[in-house]
Amino acid sequence: MLSQVHFPLTFSDRAVAPTKILEFRSQYQSCRIRVPDLDRPMAAILVDREYYSFFKAVKEASKVLAIAAKLGNSGDGTAITKTASGYAIWVREPEAQAVKPS
Repeated sequence: MLSQVHFPLTFSDRAVAPTKILEFRSQYQSCRIRVPDLDRPMAAILVDREYYSFFKAVKEASKVLAIAAKLGNSGDGTAITKTASGYAIWVREPEAQAVKPS
């Protein structure tokens, strides 16, 4: 099941980017991407034909939600996945290109 969390609008009434909470490994595909402002490929996931780059790993659920809310308030779409030691936060990369496996 794919869940989305939407945070309330800010005082300026601008739209807040949604967070996708990915509960199952089958909801995303691990990959590597390139983004225009970096020279090296980076770890990413592919969700609904959109790429998300790895941002940060966090142990506590409350912290991961606070970080996702802050990123969403600045307009960055995010995804959260469960890891063996907590949670991973991923940031949507609209200009990303997949790195072909060699």
